[in-house]
Amino acid sequence: MPLYDFACDSGHRFERAVPLARFDEVQACPCGSAAHRLVSAPRVISDYIEPIRGPDGKIHDSMRSYRRSLEPSGNPQGERYIEIGNEELKPQTPKFDRQQRVDDIKAAIADVKAGKPIPSPVFLED
Repeated sequence: MPLYDFACDSGHRFERAVPLARFDEVQACPCGSAAHRLVSAPRVISDYIEPIRGPDGKIHDSMRSYRRSLEPSGNPQGERYIEIGNEELKPQTPKFDRQQRVDDIKAAIADVKAGKPIPSPVFLED
């Protein structure tokens, strides 16, 4: 669905995704007045990068060709190279002790019933 820029006579500007089937309908501004469509430049996403030498020894000027050279089938050495910042991270699940959680909740309820002040939150570091 295309995203269009609109403006009303009061000077409010906003964006709205409008289906092509409703292209000719008058759009209402959040302030309530009618809005007209503005002419704006389309958003273009480019694959172009500064020229860089890949592991295959060639100069690449697009991310697609550079990433292809990182694959074993894309370089003469047949090795897999890792692009820094794109490594796969192993999912880390926090350790959870159900009984400890139950005990902490019971202790907190007892503190509230006894009128003790609520302690400040404790943040655990890895």
